Amino acid sequence: MQTHHHPLLQWRQSTALRLVAVGPTLLLIYVIAVVRTENFTGFSDSLDVPFPPYQTVQLDTDDHTEPLPEQRCSTSITIHAPVVTPRPNASHMIFGVATSVERLCGSLDSFAHWAGGTNAHIVAVVDNEGSVTQSEKRATELGIRLTIIQNSDELLDRYFSLIRTLLERKNELTKWIVLIDDDTFFPSMKNLVQRMAIYDPTEPQYIGALTEDMSQMYYGSHMAYGGAGIFLSIPLVQQLSAVFDDCYDFKHSGDRMIAQCIYHHTTTKLKWERGLHQLDLRGDASGFYESGRPLPLSLHHWKSWFHADMVALSKVAAICGEPCLLRRWRLSDDWYLINGFSVIQYSTPLPDSITMEQTWDNSKYKGPDPFAYSLGPLRKKDEGKVSFRLKEAIEETDRVRQIYVHKTAPERKPQVLEVVWKLVH
Repeated sequence: MQTHHHPLLQWRQSTALRLVAVGPTLLLIYVIAVVRTENFTGFSDSLDVPFPPYQTVQLDTDDHTEPLPEQRCSTSITIHAPVVTPRPNASHMIFGVATSVERLCGSLDSFAHWAGGTNAHIVAVVDNEGSVTQSEKRATELGIRLTIIQNSDELLDRYFSLIRTLLERKNELTKWIVLIDDDTFFPSMKNLVQRMAIYDPTEPQYIGALTEDMSQMYYGSHMAYGGAGIFLSIPLVQQLSAVFDDCYDFKHSGDRMIAQCIYHHTTTKLKWERGLHQLDLRGDASGFYESGRPLPLSLHHWKSWFHADMVALSKVAAICGEPCLLRRWRLSDDWYLINGFSVIQYSTPLPDSITMEQTWDNSKYKGPDPFAYSLGPLRKKDEGKVSFRLKEAIEETDRVRQIYVHKTAPERKPQVLEVVWKLVH
């Protein structure tokens, strides 16, 4: 075994390990071999492999640069995955985001996952604070079709004016105008394009997602919330364009201004697309990500209300495809791998595979079941759950290394699990 192939040999450069420990560390390693197959029919719900045994690694010496014995590096399990398909064509969608110069630059890597190489057009209206040259250069490197417009207006005005700005930039291919936040994330552009194909873009259409929290809807409105993505057909936007100036009377948040404009000047009503998610979940949203439900069409608040690195999460798609993102596999000893997010063990066996663990804070809504209408059925938080959370993912030739870390008490050895996804040709 060549020493430069083993994951341990690159750990000194790993951000995750710099965060968790210097000194003795308990290490676990999975190696999952992936074979791409033309007749792929879907992933199983379980992997017939136990939780790996611990190994102690001394990170503050040079000892761990020595290769491990061959038997410790062997493949844990082999799975099948779909073959690579061309990037979807999203040239019929134009996305608009109102943000700052700084936040736009920090959002491009996540935009690249869903927009890069798809011909989707992103129009960003930003402030005048600084140069946009760096963002333009980075977008080109990432294959993102990006137009940046600098504007001195307030953020609220910039957001609402996106409707007119995007309408001016549509072309003969454009079917959908989409408003997003700079932390809106689409895990699979292929899934999004396929789902939007069920709607008729020649009719006035207002498509989006409600908030998950009844309290938020009580103080907001029954409307499409902006972080989940607001999808407007061209006929509807043309109707709004005729009354655009009148709609400035609705001085609320940008997404609420859009809703009020639609409700007061057209007969179009919201169509709730259940795959889109605003994710108005305060505190620990891990229960949502670990639910094992179908891959969401959109995610939001992943770097503000709750931190989950979408760029790191999505890297494994290079090996096992987008269908494996957030896939929940049950291991043979009641551990679960939620791909790209966590590896967990519940304190008691799961009663079923349907309920979602409510790990987030309670709602301010005083009525019953404030989250059930959107996320139910739910179950109580498991206070005894053991969780290894993804801290870093490193993409290399024909493999992706995921670093999951279990936070322990200061006096205990840190616990690190590395899952290596290896493509087999």
